[in-house]
Amino acid sequence: MLLFKPEDCLILVVDDVRQNLQVIGEILEIAGYETTFAASGQQALSRVETAQPDLILLDLMMPEMSGLEVCKILKDDPRFSEIPIIFLTASNDVGNLLQAFKYGANDYITKPFHSEEILARVEAQLTNKKLKKKLEEKNQELETEIGVRRRTEEALQQAIELANAANRAKSSFLANMSHELRTPLNAILGFTQLMTHSSNLTLEQQNNLGIIHRSGEHLLNLINDILDLSKIEADQIGINATEFILKDMLIELEEMFRLKLREKGLKLDIILENRVPVAIESDRLKLRQILINLLSNAIKFTPSGGVKLRVNAIRDPEKTFLSFEITDTGRGISPEELSKLFQPFVQTETGMAAAEGTGLGLVICRKYVRLLGGEITVSSEPNVGTTFKFQIAIKPVGSTDYCGGQTSTPRVVAIAPNQPPYRIVVADDEATNRQLLTTMLSGVGFEVREAINGQEALEISRSFEPHLIWMDVRMPVLDGCEATQQIKTTCTGLPPTIIAVTASVFEEEKGAILSAGYDDFLLKPIQESLVFEKMSKHLGVSYIYEEMTSILSDQVRSRENQWKNLKNLSTSLICDLEYATLALDDERLNRLVSAIPSECGELEQIIRECLENFDYYTILEAIKTAKKERFAHSHLTGEWIVQMTQAIYSADAREIKYLIAQLEPENREVAEQLEYYLSNLDYQNILRAIADLEETPPLA
Repeated sequence: MLLFKPEDCLILVVDDVRQNLQVIGEILEIAGYETTFAASGQQALSRVETAQPDLILLDLMMPEMSGLEVCKILKDDPRFSEIPIIFLTASNDVGNLLQAFKYGANDYITKPFHSEEILARVEAQLTNKKLKKKLEEKNQELETEIGVRRRTEEALQQAIELANAANRAKSSFLANMSHELRTPLNAILGFTQLMTHSSNLTLEQQNNLGIIHRSGEHLLNLINDILDLSKIEADQIGINATEFILKDMLIELEEMFRLKLREKGLKLDIILENRVPVAIESDRLKLRQILINLLSNAIKFTPSGGVKLRVNAIRDPEKTFLSFEITDTGRGISPEELSKLFQPFVQTETGMAAAEGTGLGLVICRKYVRLLGGEITVSSEPNVGTTFKFQIAIKPVGSTDYCGGQTSTPRVVAIAPNQPPYRIVVADDEATNRQLLTTMLSGVGFEVREAINGQEALEISRSFEPHLIWMDVRMPVLDGCEATQQIKTTCTGLPPTIIAVTASVFEEEKGAILSAGYDDFLLKPIQESLVFEKMSKHLGVSYIYEEMTSILSDQVRSRENQWKNLKNLSTSLICDLEYATLALDDERLNRLVSAIPSECGELEQIIRECLENFDYYTILEAIKTAKKERFAHSHLTGEWIVQMTQAIYSADAREIKYLIAQLEPENREVAEQLEYYLSNLDYQNILRAIADLEETPPLA
């Protein structure tokens, strides 16, 4: 298909022989081309000026002005240089042809003419010209687009610079607000912690303290949500991966929400699938925050029923993922409002009805989940419930006896005996903050002095020679950083450990704090357990602790026992399940699962849950374990194994059936399984079953 219409193309034919002009003209006109003619070189130049042809057929040898001269003149003229020129020549002189191409000729045709050749070469040159024009137009479009993009990028860069400046201003504002808000919260939460240790409180006083403490924690959570979002937006949050035991975290969360659950009469089921690694490496604090936000919402919006947290592992050759599913029986969310869930400061009607929260919790959840290499989704039905699902990439920790991670620790009641008297300075311009730390430390046996600013802390440290100083960063007269530097540089003996007490939550400020000479830092509001933990870390102090009883979750452990019911199924049902799972035959699997007897507890439910998550691997592993347990008392003689192996390699079904029938009564379970495989002519599984029994000796 031609890229041009011949009738739209004008061809100039130049030749001093009129018969040639007539012949070529007829060939071109029959093909549909418009033509014009010139009998000399000079006439050709004039005709080009007036007619502006699309292509020129030019005789090479002409009197007065040769075709070579005409070609050179046209190609040197920018107005006509792009017109294709095809020379007409009866000469085979290579020198002339080379000269023609040097001057800019596009092609040549030798005389005598052949109409097919003329038309083919004309068509080729006009096609090239059309393509070249299109290419030039496209290049022009691209240049225009590049110019637009360049201007857009410049505007975008300006916008980024403005946004960065705004972020810096916002960060500065939030740092100041963090300090101002956390300072009174430090006193509220700290003193309620201390008062709860009192043994002479009435029940009403204990309840009132609990209300004050929970209200303070709620206010702190709101502040943290806003600060966390600002840090995420400013790209100030990274991943801090540590090793920890996941089950400990789940137990900690269960304990955290126990009171709220009891108040609302709700039940929390924590289901930990048996595929989940005992110890993992991930960002524990971020994962904990995600689960706290989601569980808190689920409990908040569930008036009756319960909340279920299910954790499973998804393994592939390259990565391991943990999947979390939080399901409630609450009020649900309408389809129109689902899209609002992950928008900052936007709450659904259900959320507004609860009259609490900032509308940031889910935003932070999604950002944290993405930071941890996953994605979060939600499904909901009004008046039925809501389910949040998310996955995160983790690294399993090989040792199953790993004891790291954070678990709740008992309260410190005194310094252990046979230790030197520890001298401590508390430097803070806020009297309530000083009183809080002083009461906390002196109550367990530390000798404490107070300073109201950095200058006073410097003077006390010279005479008191403290082992450790709790130094507020922002103070009048002499701030904490300057005081720390002077104490470290002027100290004549062993310098004291100095720990910054700060309300700042920004990473760059933490770096500046440590570079000022502090040995560590503690965030406000301070937690009693962290205070004693840091003193033990830096001073080596040993404590006497309050006795505690460890409470474990039955829900966390019960899931591990459900798969054991597989061994109670009939051999044929176990084998059918195995075959259907290997074939990924969901329809058959659903029929088989329905046949599981009710006395097998929740086995049917957990298999269906695996199918919903396409988790065939867990089903196969559980079947393998169940088969080993069932055949633990079975034993095959070496002679029988040799005979059966030979029969299988010979594909002798009759001999195989005979050998199965010869098995002793204690091998009845094995016989049933082998008969099932034989009925399917599955010799490979017969060999595998025999090999498994060879590896597993009978129980004594």
